[in-house]
Amino acid sequence: RIFVSGLSDEAGLATPLALAVKQLGSPSDDEIERLEEFVDESLYQGNSSDRRRFLQSSVDHAVRLSMTFWSDEMQRQGSSQGRAAAAAAPLLAQTCRRCWPDRCPWNECWSEQHSLESWRAYNYPHVTAVYWSLYRLGRRFRPARVRRHGWRWYLQRAHGTAMGMWEHGGEVFPHEQQRVAGQAWSKVGNGQGTAQWGLMVGSIFESLLRDLLLEGWAKEAAELQQVMERRVHRWLSMPFPYGSEFAWDNTGHEEIATWLLAYGHDAQAAQTADAVSAYTSLSPHWAYCGSARRWGG
Repeated sequence: RIFVSGLSDEAGLATPLALAVKQLGSPSDDEIERLEEFVDESLYQGNSSDRRRFLQSSVDHAVRLSMTFWSDEMQRQGSSQGRAAAAAAPLLAQTCRRCWPDRCPWNECWSEQHSLESWRAYNYPHVTAVYWSLYRLGRRFRPARVRRHGWRWYLQRAHGTAMGMWEHGGEVFPHEQQRVAGQAWSKVGNGQGTAQWGLMVGSIFESLLRDLLLEGWAKEAAELQQVMERRVHRWLSMPFPYGSEFAWDNTGHEEIATWLLAYGHDAQAAQTADAVSAYTSLSPHWAYCGSARRWGG
């Protein structure tokens, strides 16, 4: 899947996420240096004018779908970009050249325009967690373990990314007529579509809110709390408050249960946990216990 190789859409950012959180229990100066380098040179646009080189915009904290894409120029095998693409990613080139521009499946060979879209709320918690981990490395350790930026800078980025999730989060899938490669997918934003569901790693937002309050960042905490309360209200209005992206999907359970417990809705949180027990077999076998029944793969 193209989005995984492009550092986004959840699994694509799994390695930086794991490395960042690992530092809070077992810090390594070399690994932290690599993380900060990743933030400045791949993740956050900062003062650079070249948005194409970064996963996240510094203008509005929008997180793009992927940094990997295909183009008409790459499609031409004799062009400089075509040769470079084939050398760097031969399997990608082989796949895209069979279907580009209008016969590619939705999860292969995205255009650059599509790769820059930021409507998918599921991409924001991982980025937030990277910043939050670096904030804690700068704030909770003596001496501070971060070097490139201070803890305030990382906390600001974490808050901005969390708010970006709500501002940019939009539709789950494109409308049928927009699935052709090169066309823009449907985008809603402001709490519609993907932003209203529970998100994988979404419990990071609750940890972030606690630290904003602890630091006395009242304005930022109030902004984030208002957003999360609207999401909780949405979940409480549902008969089964534990859905996510697909018709039956377990990735939203973690965040939904976290927020329901934080706001004292113990019965609804228990209902969310009971859903896991309901679809998990007692048989000690991977086929039953290791993979909940769901749509979407």
